[in-house]
Amino acid sequence: MKKTVLFNFFLLLGISTAFAQKQDIKELYFDYTQSRMNEDQNAATVEKASSLLSRSAELNDKQVANVSFHLARIYESMGKPEKAEPLYEAVTKLVPGYYVTYTSLGFINLKKCDTLGRKVSEAAKLKDAALHAIAFKAYKIQVLKTIPYFEKSEACETDERTLGILTSLYKSIKDTTSLASLPERKALLGKDCVSLLDDE
Repeated sequence: MKKTVLFNFFLLLGISTAFAQKQDIKELYFDYTQSRMNEDQNAATVEKASSLLSRSAELNDKQVANVSFHLARIYESMGKPEKAEPLYEAVTKLVPGYYVTYTSLGFINLKKCDTLGRKVSEAAKLKDAALHAIAFKAYKIQVLKTIPYFEKSEACETDERTLGILTSLYKSIKDTTSLASLPERKALLGKDCVSLLDDE
């Protein structure tokens, strides 16, 4: 009985996937836009969005960006940042000015900073200079990767929390010079900000 149920499940899944591949791309995109408006249909949205991305050549760049962003948001809400991150990165390349994506990437990477930061603290407690140097190097690399995301976000929408994060990150790697020149970079980064991710 159990084998029969599993067989039927995979059969239906296969049929559903095959249908999505053959379905008219405009109809599939419309179905996706409808399902993503309802959080109760996240599973269906993931399936439709994944099918759309597998046929990205049939979509325009804005549609690919839209699908990638919303799929990333769902993955993030499911506690799967490792799946969300590359999708967010894809959006930054397609719509460089859409700063909401940078905010999301900033927080995903900030968690990595926190994890590596704890290793730096642990090495310091052990008074192990060699281990501390290795841990701090890894931490600094991650911090330098994280900062640009928050700088873009802050440039497009000034926020005390974001500014506080940037200040803390710069001070943690003892780079007060870059912190002091932040206003200049914000002026440049804020020139192409996009607040809405349309698909037309």
